[in-house]
Amino acid sequence: MKDDKILILGGDNRSLFLGEFLESKNFKVCYYAFNQADCFDSITSAMNDARIIILPLPFTRDRLTINTPLFDDTVLICDVIALATPDKMIFGGQLSKSFTEELSQKGVAYCDYLELNELAVYNSIPTAEGVLQVLIENLPITIHGMKCGVLGYGRTGKTLARALKALGADVTVFARKPVDFALIQGEALKYREFHSLTCEPQSFDALINTVPTKVLGEKELSMLNPDCVLIEIASAPFGIDFQSAKEKAFTVIKAGSLPGKVAPKSAGEIIGHCILPIIKSRGFFN
Repeated sequence: MKDDKILILGGDNRSLFLGEFLESKNFKVCYYAFNQADCFDSITSAMNDARIIILPLPFTRDRLTINTPLFDDTVLICDVIALATPDKMIFGGQLSKSFTEELSQKGVAYCDYLELNELAVYNSIPTAEGVLQVLIENLPITIHGMKCGVLGYGRTGKTLARALKALGADVTVFARKPVDFALIQGEALKYREFHSLTCEPQSFDALINTVPTKVLGEKELSMLNPDCVLIEIASAPFGIDFQSAKEKAFTVIKAGSLPGKVAPKSAGEIIGHCILPIIKSRGFFN
């Protein structure tokens, strides 16, 4: 019966590990849009046979099709909408406004799990570890003693700054709020206000941005030493002005979606831990 099945629809290895996690919790899990065996043959049969549909992160890369990197065919977003019914619930990461509006019009419940605070907290750990890997692979010096700047002191900024400090880096955090300054000092870290980026020269071996709005424009970049490596881990619209950075010959590394790249099993399980309470609270599978 469809009422007791969860469909994993597309995605990368995170999605497959998410399915394994749910199976370990005694849920019946089915799959579609993967090249591996034991998948449904069509999107229609797949969605008709499940009550919970879990889309990937990001759920789309082109606004027309579901993100299916492990599948040779395509899955249209409009087909998912057409097959969604009010007795189902759809989960996904970075769901577009147009997609959620159409689901709402059909009376279909949905959840963008990327917006869950607990997921952001959990994901900050593999993200920080991924940044450490990027630094080790791209700089000719040790993290110990490296001069690092961290732009932003949200969930990821906090975890990243602690990890860098634990490895002996010289860490400076850029923030805006007085409460953040107090927290940063409480961690025995240095801090500067964001406006200082345009007021005084900055010298770093690496500068890591966690802020998803532009904080490193032409003026800010002109204050940096030219050999500073810039690492972007924020989501679109990003914090680094890539064109200005290119014109100034900075080395820029776009390191998005690090949890899925460096720790897909952990990333999949994190999604599972975060959505299970929602599934249960909605009364599914009772």
